[in-house]
Amino acid sequence: MSLPILHQDRLLAKAAQRAIPIDVSIELTHHCNFRCQHCYIPDFQAPDRLTTERVLALLDELAEMGTLFLTLTGGELFLRRDWLTIARRARRLGFALRLFSNGTLIDDEVVQACVALDALVEISLYSMDCQVFEEITCRPGSFAKTLRGIEALRRAQVPVLLKMPMMTLNLDGVEAVRAYAGSIGAEVQVSPTIMAKKDGDTSTLALRIDQEELARHFGGPHSGCQVMSERPDDPRRDGPQCAAASRYCNITSAGDVMACNILPGSGGNILQQSFRQVWEHSPWLNEVRSIRRRDLHTCKDCSKISYCGRCHAQALVEDGDLYGPSTFAQQRAELLERQGAPASEALTDRTPSATGRSPR
Repeated sequence: MSLPILHQDRLLAKAAQRAIPIDVSIELTHHCNFRCQHCYIPDFQAPDRLTTERVLALLDELAEMGTLFLTLTGGELFLRRDWLTIARRARRLGFALRLFSNGTLIDDEVVQACVALDALVEISLYSMDCQVFEEITCRPGSFAKTLRGIEALRRAQVPVLLKMPMMTLNLDGVEAVRAYAGSIGAEVQVSPTIMAKKDGDTSTLALRIDQEELARHFGGPHSGCQVMSERPDDPRRDGPQCAAASRYCNITSAGDVMACNILPGSGGNILQQSFRQVWEHSPWLNEVRSIRRRDLHTCKDCSKISYCGRCHAQALVEDGDLYGPSTFAQQRAELLERQGAPASEALTDRTPSATGRSPR
């Protein structure tokens, strides 16, 4: 049973204040059978250094430290042969489990495993137009395989979240994806955010839709989440400005503990240290989680900060300053004001889980 939004917000805020890694994403592999144009993974050939045994031990560590939400992802998750062994341990430990896949490798065996796991499966669906979909994935035949996987899960009543990143290549297909999701009883999350690659390569940003195009979708049913207006009693007002390293982290298939999926810089590696040692003692993670509004030299006095959706990673990678303003966030705030919409309708990226992860 999901928590009411207000209760969930309070839970997440308290976890962030106490630096509890309540939500963790583990990339079990960087290998993938797609080559999506917008993907933030820079190297699909990076070796998967985490053994089954190390991942299982990691799950025990996370349970001890208070993790509740766990996402297993890739690359393409189902390319990892031991994914089910890992997923079963996660469920035995009581994690709310999410499996993030492109859907193409989902067969009857995977479907039955997902039923037994009682896990949410998140699948990227870029378009209902085959040509557009495969232009994005760069893989002929990928559209039919993805739909086949999605529909096999839904026939077995596995809960599915379809994630659609809006970009220049698929902007006109939003309504069709929403209609398809409704027809099969799946949830849908549409996000206008395209991120730079993990290594700082900004070539993917050319796929972002411009603000005028975004305005056509603004304030409608495509918001990825609601952003709370700043209140005097809001526990986040003087707390961490981001989930990164405060209540969320991402662990790569090489064992690096990242503040989030897209913020460059590893806090340490769990092949050399325990997760607790990295989480609690990493200078980088401690710096990221310590950032408060007062530390943001330009943004701290800005009236738009409660709804601009500023992202540490975007500020650093796209504008060169972890503590400075984000051009992308500024543009979004200007759009909000121009449209006259309340701050709660900001287009940002929080999924129905606890995080701000962007769909790939």
